[in-house]
Amino acid sequence: MIKEDYVSFETAKLLKEKGFDEKTMTYYEDKILCNGDWCKWNRSPLGHTAAPTHQMAMKWLREVYDLHIISYPYKVDNEEKANHWCCEVYKSFNLLGYEKYINETPKSYEEAVEAALKYSLENLI
Repeated sequence: MIKEDYVSFETAKLLKEKGFDEKTMTYYEDKILCNGDWCKWNRSPLGHTAAPTHQMAMKWLREVYDLHIISYPYKVDNEEKANHWCCEVYKSFNLLGYEKYINETPKSYEEAVEAALKYSLENLI
């Protein structure tokens, strides 16, 4: 069964600090992922933190800050199949100047995206 992948609590806090204020159905309460109604959780008087999916966070970074995250599999050593994921973050697709971050260590797509989101929020905004 396919399930949604949500940003970690740490990444959710960074998103909130950088201005993420979109409606989500999930939020963190005391570092615990919870479900609710579509709401702007970052405005909650109870201190909740919105917990968007990886895809929603990537789209927000793309639309608001022109940051583009690309993830793809690659092989390490002489393995038959790709066994690692690489993530690249481009500040702009302008070929004359872009900032690029490459992380080649995660063993899953989700780990690669989470690392790229965190890097983008900490270093590029």
